[in-house]
Amino acid sequence: MKYKLIVFDLDGTLVDTIPDIADVFNIVLRNGGYAGFTAVEYTGYIGWGLKRTLELVLPEGVPGEEFERMLDAVIDEYAKRPARLSSVYSGIPELLEYISSLNIPMIVYTNKMESIAQAVVGALFPRGTFNAVLGKSERFPSKPDPSALLNYLEGKYVKVSSILMVGDTPIDLETASNGGVSFAGASWGFKSAEVLEKAGSALNFPGPSDLHRWLMK
Repeated sequence: MKYKLIVFDLDGTLVDTIPDIADVFNIVLRNGGYAGFTAVEYTGYIGWGLKRTLELVLPEGVPGEEFERMLDAVIDEYAKRPARLSSVYSGIPELLEYISSLNIPMIVYTNKMESIAQAVVGALFPRGTFNAVLGKSERFPSKPDPSALLNYLEGKYVKVSSILMVGDTPIDLETASNGGVSFAGASWGFKSAEVLEKAGSALNFPGPSDLHRWLMK
């Protein structure tokens, strides 16, 4: 394989996290007197991090203090049960096992809060599957800014031209472009191949097994 590092998005790429996201947000919204949303509706509100999702699902004009209280509630509720309802996509374990068998390092790079992302990964994948889990933190801007990834690469002597990023949203595609790395669209996730193609992704896969077969060529 020509790639020396595989970078995976988390939500909608490795794991179907929508059931937990919908459950957590709906609990907080309804406790605050607001209407909840269906799991399908939440697929249009995620990808930028918990704060942006909350901004999108709340009506305009919510006072700042109330918003901050609700955001804290979302974070607290999610931290209590980061992977109670979430599941790994079919075909992902086999894909990761194949990449690992080639001694190619893999990392997770997500806009989910880093502590929650690490908890999700720790709950659903064998220990040591990934070399690192990079998430939203105060240290770096969120994707599509690639700063967290580029910082991780410092001193590792891995050329960006030998890195493949796998993600399911235009945000991931833009991140890959900004970082100078190759991109593979996970159209099995929260965004369709049509959405990814419209954003400019030329290489999209309907399932993890399809990406697996492509990497084996």
